[in-house]
Amino acid sequence: MKKDRQPALPKVDERNFARLGIVSVQTRLDDEASRSWNSAFEIAGRSFGVAAEAPHGRPRGIDTNVVIGIESLFAARSCPEDNRLHTTAYELRAASFLPLNGKSFHRLRESLDRLWYTSVTVTDGWHLPDGRKLRNVKRMRLINDLSYWDIDGHDSFETTRELVPNATLTIQLGTQMANSIRSGFTQALEHKILTGIEQPPARALYRLLEAHRYADTGEQRRSLAVGLEDWRLACGITDGKPSKTLRALSEAHEELVAQGYLRDVRVGGSRATTALTYEFASLDDPDPALVRLLVESGVAAPAANKLAKEKGDRVEEVVRYVRDTLREKPGSVRKPGGLINDMLQRPEKYVLDARPSASGAEARREESQARLRTAEDEAQQRTESERRELLAAPPQVQWERTRRSLKLLLGKQLTGPQWDALERACLSGQMFAAALLQDLSAAQARLELQAFVDDLRDRLG
Repeated sequence: MKKDRQPALPKVDERNFARLGIVSVQTRLDDEASRSWNSAFEIAGRSFGVAAEAPHGRPRGIDTNVVIGIESLFAARSCPEDNRLHTTAYELRAASFLPLNGKSFHRLRESLDRLWYTSVTVTDGWHLPDGRKLRNVKRMRLINDLSYWDIDGHDSFETTRELVPNATLTIQLGTQMANSIRSGFTQALEHKILTGIEQPPARALYRLLEAHRYADTGEQRRSLAVGLEDWRLACGITDGKPSKTLRALSEAHEELVAQGYLRDVRVGGSRATTALTYEFASLDDPDPALVRLLVESGVAAPAANKLAKEKGDRVEEVVRYVRDTLREKPGSVRKPGGLINDMLQRPEKYVLDARPSASGAEARREESQARLRTAEDEAQQRTESERRELLAAPPQVQWERTRRSLKLLLGKQLTGPQWDALERACLSGQMFAAALLQDLSAAQARLELQAFVDDLRDRLG
């Protein structure tokens, strides 16, 4: 009996998380109703299915900011091979476009918890010539491991706890999310647009539009037409009425037009088949030949467009170098697209007339461990340098830069008069705020915080 001919499998690139609508563009959702969801939608001829479990509620609102912050810091650390990002809540807050206040550190903790608890099953589909549908299925988490220090907020409720700003924060990204960043999907967002946007929904919509704007060939679309119901599901908007979907998107549309990202947004079709057409603002097009060269070498389409535009004079040299390396030492470069991306973004790290020597599992493991040690050493040196600089600063500067952290640690431990006395002592130089914060953190780590605070109360009278 003749066997059915198996369909040829399409090449599946590292999944672009932004396409999947995991983070809703809405800022408020009913936690009970959003703890699990199942959606299927089609955008630009590509079908997606997302089934998710989120015990702390679906990621939403500022969670887009936090995801962008994580992606930016992970890329800035050259995408560590163990997928671990070592940072601080203070640094992640800044990368996530959040203001510097205690509320931000509370919201950051809530956001990280929501992202950690969310697990997703994704299906990505193609239509075959014989009418059947072929699917690729991925089961994934956004964050695999999460470690942080938190502290009581302004009351005794567990839900108000805040991250300690300068304490170590470690995030291990899920494999697919980390690989998506390595492939360059998330590094094409324009910083000027991100910082110009005022509200999280507009930032979430910008990220989603950029994800769907590029064809797999690297082509950058001038416009994107989407069915309103498919787009509602991609955006994570819960109410299915067309009028409410349009209302939920209207302010984000206005912001993106004002930022010069969109030229126009048109609504068309009938009541039953409403559609949106996004017209992107005209930007200087990169050389299409360079874009094709980068995409064929494994660079994701969004990053290929940006690199061809910004690093066009070096693209051919770098691609030729990586291809020569692969030809001379097959298997020595596991992710050519990621290496090309990094070489173009950070040329100071590479000498092109020398070939990488790593080959085999043992060499790759040693290289990974060396990169991890280097990243940790750099982070430690940066932290030590900042600490020494702060310790040498005038008393008034020390107080201004540590006051919020001291308030987080001591706000509930000291009376109003005692806090006022502490402020006078630090401003006058009788005490040094930076050294006090350092000693407080050490006492907390040794589980001796209460004894330290009791001694401080005695010193303050």
